[in-house]
Parts: sequence; structure tokens; C-alpha cells
Amino acid sequence: MKVRYLFIIAAAILVLMTSAPIYADNGPHGNYTATTDACAGCHRAHTAQGEELLVANTSYDLCLTCHGAAGSGADTNVADGVYMQRDNVVESPDEGVVNRGLRGGGFLNARMDTSWSFTVTSASVTSSHLWNDSSGVVWGSGSIGSGPGSSIKLSCVSCHDPHGGVGANNSATYRILRSTPAGSGNGTTVVSDENNKNYTIDDGSGKYFGQTYDTTLFSDMAYWCTECHDRYLAPADSGHTDSGDSVFAYRHISVGSGCGCHNLHGGPPPTGNPTYAHKPVSCLTCHVAHGTSATMYGNAGSVPWPDGSTLPSGDDRSALLRVDNRGTCQLCHNK
Repeated sequence: MKVRYLFIIAAAILVLMTSAPIYADNGPHGNYTATTDACAGCHRAHTAQGEELLVANTSYDLCLTCHGAAGSGADTNVADGVYMQRDNVVESPDEGVVNRGLRGGGFLNARMDTSWSFTVTSASVTSSHLWNDSSGVVWGSGSIGSGPGSSIKLSCVSCHDPHGGVGANNSATYRILRSTPAGSGNGTTVVSDENNKNYTIDDGSGKYFGQTYDTTLFSDMAYWCTECHDRYLAPADSGHTDSGDSVFAYRHISVGSGCGCHNLHGGPPPTGNPTYAHKPVSCLTCHVAHGTSATMYGNAGSVPWPDGSTLPSGDDRSALLRVDNRGTCQLCHNK
């Protein structure tokens, strides 16, 4: 009886979401009217099955009802990292290319060309951000000298505000990102929304490296990411300036222009974006936000974790990187 009851709940959610398609800071994710029907898509006042009066048992279960592999209320399938045309809304202009990889990768699978071989494949992710309320170490969290990082529990709503409107004067933010990730307790960075939303990568080849982003967005995302990964925020010259931290002493630049204006080594090889060397450096230069299918072997697969441990190794050391091994280094520095 309980199984049947849960099935009925899930079916009801699907029906509700099918009639109310989801896209960021629109539909049920913001722009509410005084007589909105959006609340009923996710909440129940007296018969809720989860905390916060949710119709599902957990927030991530509810998110995947629309954004999962079998979802029907959103074009963004974040489980498989692919854009799909599956709601009843035709956006103008288009917000992505059907069957192309999402900019953030995927949580379970990712549609990428991490081997730089001009072959797009959908493969299981080798590393991803936490999304299902599980716990893990946030490398680099905390102040100088505070160790490798602290533990945190993450779900979809740790980073995203499902109600939207978290910018100034209830304005939209990029991917409905919170100004402060839940659990970080550190700083406030409002990442403004795009003028025209684009959920998919630029190149149909599946090459994630060399993506173009609005310059302000690119910089703001670095500050936003480092609200959790505090000591990863590194301006120009950090590679030869001791930070004073025993673990994160010298760090690759993660925000600013750095050496991007100089072709010291002939510039990067073709990336689908020949001007990429002149873009500001950001966390998004090397990493995706949700998950990658990049593989790691040899030296790249045996790099110790920040706490000095060596296991798990191999592909588990892919660290959300966009290219196999240390291809992200080579594609900029071209040694």
C-alpha cells in the first residue's frame, strides 16, 4: 500500500509539472503573481511528504522530477548533462541546442569530448559535486592555516534557490544561484543572469574547453565558487607568491586577467574559440559545475588529495576537469 501511495504522489507531481514547465526565474522559479498557482506544483499545506512542505520526500527528489532523466517539466536534464526538448514551451530565442551537452556537465552522466578526439560520447561521470544531501570535504574551505577543508552536506538547493529572485530587488540570478551557498556562511556574491539564456556548450563537437562566457559572469563565478572553496581564490602572481598556507601555498590564478594577453608559448591550439587566450581566468576555465566524464591515468591519476591521502585514485581524481588528464593545462600553455 505504501509503495502504491508513493507512486500516486510521484504521478501527481509529474502531472503538475507537465502543466507548469520549469525554466529558471520563470514558471514556478520566480516572477510570482498575487494569485500564483506555482506553489501547488511543489508544496502542500497539510499533506506534505517532505520538509518545507514539499510534495516529495526530499528536495533533490523534487528537483529530479523535472530535471532528471525521466523528467518532463524542464528541458535541462541535469542527471545526464544534456539539453532536451520535453516541455510544452518553445523559447524565443532558443535557450540551448537539443541533444547537446549542458554547460555544467551532468551529475550521473555527461555528454562530452574529454579526449579531444572530435568524438562526443555520453559516459558515466568520474567526479561530480554532491547533489543528493550527502556529505563530503570542501577542499580549501576556511581561513589560511585551517587545514585541507571542512565537511559539508550538499543538495541541489544548497546552491540554487528554487524560488528565484535572489538578486537585487528580486532580480534573476544566473541559474537561480543563491548569493551565498547554503552551508558556506561566507560572503555574498550575486551572479547576475544572462540577457539570453544559453544552457548548452558552444561547440557541437562536445569540447567543453574554450567555452565563451560573459566577462562579468566569468569573474563573478570565481568569487561565487570560492565562497565555499575560500583559499582557491587566487589573483595574478599567486603562482609565485606564498599564501602562507601550509596546504595551499602556491596557487594557479582563478580570477583576473593574469597572463591571458600574452602568447608566450604561441597561444593555445584550436579550441573552437581562437580568442580564448584573451579571456579572463576563472574557475570555469578548467572545471564544470555539476560533473565530468574526464579520465585520469599515470601522473594525473595519482596526484594526492589536499589532505595527503592517495585513495581513491585514477579517474576519481578528475576533479570536475573538462579534459582528460591535464589537458586543460596543455590547451592553454601549449608546451
